[in-house]
Amino acid sequence: MKSSVKRVEPLDHIRGIAIIAVLLFHTLSTVYGYDALPWRGWFRDFSVPVSFLCFLPLSFGQAGVAIFFVVSGFCIHMSFEQQGQRWDSFFIRRIFRIYPPYLVALIFSVLLIMAHSRLNFHSQEIRIQLLTHLFLIHNCDPLTFSGFNGSFWSLAVEAQLYLLYPALLVLVAKLGWRRTMVILAGCELLIRGMDGLIQTAGATNTFGGHISWLFASSPLGYWFSWALGALIADAFLKNQPLPFIKTSLIWWLALAIISYFIKPLFSFQFLLFAVMTAVFTSKLLSGARTKIKVPVFSLVILRKIGLWSYSIYLLHEPLLQIYSYVIVWVVPGEYRSAPITFLLIVVTWLVIIPFSILWYKLFELPGIALGKRIIQKMNIRYGAIVEPEKPYGNGQTGMVNAVNTNRYPTVQEDQVGPTVVQPHPVANGRTSLVMKGSYCLMIGALLVIAVGSFLVSAKLTPPDPAENNNLAWSLATSPEETNRNGALAVKLAEDACQRTQYRKTIMVGTLAAAYAEAGRFEEAISTAQKACVLASQSGDQKLLKKNQELLGLYLKHLPYHERQANTNK
Repeated sequence: MKSSVKRVEPLDHIRGIAIIAVLLFHTLSTVYGYDALPWRGWFRDFSVPVSFLCFLPLSFGQAGVAIFFVVSGFCIHMSFEQQGQRWDSFFIRRIFRIYPPYLVALIFSVLLIMAHSRLNFHSQEIRIQLLTHLFLIHNCDPLTFSGFNGSFWSLAVEAQLYLLYPALLVLVAKLGWRRTMVILAGCELLIRGMDGLIQTAGATNTFGGHISWLFASSPLGYWFSWALGALIADAFLKNQPLPFIKTSLIWWLALAIISYFIKPLFSFQFLLFAVMTAVFTSKLLSGARTKIKVPVFSLVILRKIGLWSYSIYLLHEPLLQIYSYVIVWVVPGEYRSAPITFLLIVVTWLVIIPFSILWYKLFELPGIALGKRIIQKMNIRYGAIVEPEKPYGNGQTGMVNAVNTNRYPTVQEDQVGPTVVQPHPVANGRTSLVMKGSYCLMIGALLVIAVGSFLVSAKLTPPDPAENNNLAWSLATSPEETNRNGALAVKLAEDACQRTQYRKTIMVGTLAAAYAEAGRFEEAISTAQKACVLASQSGDQKLLKKNQELLGLYLKHLPYHERQANTNK
């Protein structure tokens, strides 16, 4: 008898909230070149543009990734338990769920970078980037962590958490959920605590700092946060009282917000947001009523966005970067204030989201369907019998889960299309033609957006590192405030430095100036120090003196602005 995995509809609403938070967070960083207030000692420095302070709540959009991790833990455990606890079908389903759309998105991201930066695939650095991304291990090194697409790091961690899932179940079988979660919590707290101490002490470039970073970026640093979802799913499936339903949501939210402003505590923010998500999910699934009335239409939109959230997550960051270039080159400087740029980039979501929907239909759903077909063939070949799904939320125990099936309808997980019962041959032929036509239109629309993005990327970004450097210097140090754009200056200067392997003193110095203009003074200080070292090694005393003067400004948290107009470095 074939099992059927149910999709709990409220989780799609939560996914929708998460991806909107991530979109806002990366839109903020695209506009300003930084996504958080800079540090001054142990605390945040508020000496940033007033407009950024107005957008400050969006800095907490990074919580979207923590939300995704908790929801992922819930879905993975629920899927495994309902499909008869078969490891072969579990891993096949997981691979085809995330890898095909990821692989195509990786190729898309690489092609976008090639269009404007002329990547040299013969270089060892690019080969390492490609190999680590292909095998989803790019989170193991700082140089490959962000790589081709800054959002891909979480996919590597999540794939590795899938490999740890059997170990989680072994621990639960031997120790029970309570003891297992205590062990995982202790592990994650220790890793995050050490990372916080290293960050506060400014020892990130030491051997101990590198080891701490490796643990913090590994799945061990996220295991408890992810397992929170599995814990809730286990109680949900067994019709037991859900954990955290008596816990205050406000307190965990307050702790997560407070941790943002205190440097030793900042490394715990992800964990705090994960616990907050677990509390919210438990209350939502238990049928707890909220004081906030959400319109039905908003819930429908959230659910749809939640369904497309994976594809949106894969594509949004490189597209935001490209469209920000369009805005800079098209909109005159006097009209290009940060708030206006932010609103214009939000408008580009009207391209990014439809593009992601096409991605979902053309790559994500077919990948899911292919995995299911492989599992079905395996079942037929080896005569495997899949256990029927286990009921949940049926109300027989009288516990809080009793309202689940009434309040929250479920649909088939990874459902590719509506079920058609005994179609007429003629109708079936017409349906086939319509589907083929629809796929052709979707492929055409996807190609139009993709090719347009490639052309924009190739046309609007100067191909020569020297041109990038000069433009970045102008955007960072112009005496006219309306002509300065720290975010774009950082992008151009980083591109110039990457293509010259950070060996050109003048370009590293420009990058330091760009960081300072963007308010990223700690990075400006460390980069200016590198420029001083390069100048000293080359014997260029003039550049050494200039970069030492600039370093003095950055240490005072002051950017450098030229006195005369149209003066290049």
